[in-house]
Amino acid sequence: MKEQELRKLIREELSMLNEESQTFKVSMPDGFDLNWTVEDFETVDGTIAKKFVYDLTIKAPDSSVKGTPLKSSFVMAMSDDSSGVFTLGSDVEKYSGIPEEQVKKDIAAGKESENNALIYGLQNLFNGGKDMFFWTNGTRLGGQAKKMGPFTTVMELLSHEVGVHLTRKVLVQMVAEKLGVNVANGDWIKHDYGSGEYMWPAVGDIDDKNPIVMIDEETFSTTCGALVSMVTDEFFKMASNYMEGLPKLDSQKFGEK
Repeated sequence: MKEQELRKLIREELSMLNEESQTFKVSMPDGFDLNWTVEDFETVDGTIAKKFVYDLTIKAPDSSVKGTPLKSSFVMAMSDDSSGVFTLGSDVEKYSGIPEEQVKKDIAAGKESENNALIYGLQNLFNGGKDMFFWTNGTRLGGQAKKMGPFTTVMELLSHEVGVHLTRKVLVQMVAEKLGVNVANGDWIKHDYGSGEYMWPAVGDIDDKNPIVMIDEETFSTTCGALVSMVTDEFFKMASNYMEGLPKLDSQKFGEK
């Protein structure tokens, strides 16, 4: 199936609530209910960014967080080079542990290309820990697409950054919500879930012998599917600026058949 045909199928399967306000929903029986809006996120030249504000409830019968609604958000962005990730917020360096000035020096020294990026993709926290981001180096993404093909490149990156890293943080937030911990600020990050501060709930088989395991595997995979479903179309739009074989940004309306 061609990339354009798959993307059209994704758009048609998503149910639009209001095209003008960019509000969408996806519902899977015994899986999840997901509503979200896509908003512009102000950045600098060389960076494309969108903010996803969502309401997610896992409905899987045996889920460890079944019925716990989570209202949260994250920013998805793409830049020309690795310095772009630092334009999302003043404390990106703090949470990522990557020195901004060194990255800028290395870029100026010609140490980055479409085949060798200082940062290829990154998912982490910012704004005091109350917000999350998923960022991609567009130039590096385009270089990888020349080797692997555009569709394989996009899905590999989404699986990695959204399917694993973002999914884990979203589920920690959901556990925090279930426990009554404030997820609107940074409290959920350092909360003691049973094994000390900064020891987040783990994924695995839940039983009394492993109290830190609070997220079952099925819940993780279900949430992964929900989040990847939410970002795929918008990510294709962003990626089309850096690779051939994908529709151009804003070339088609989301939900158009």
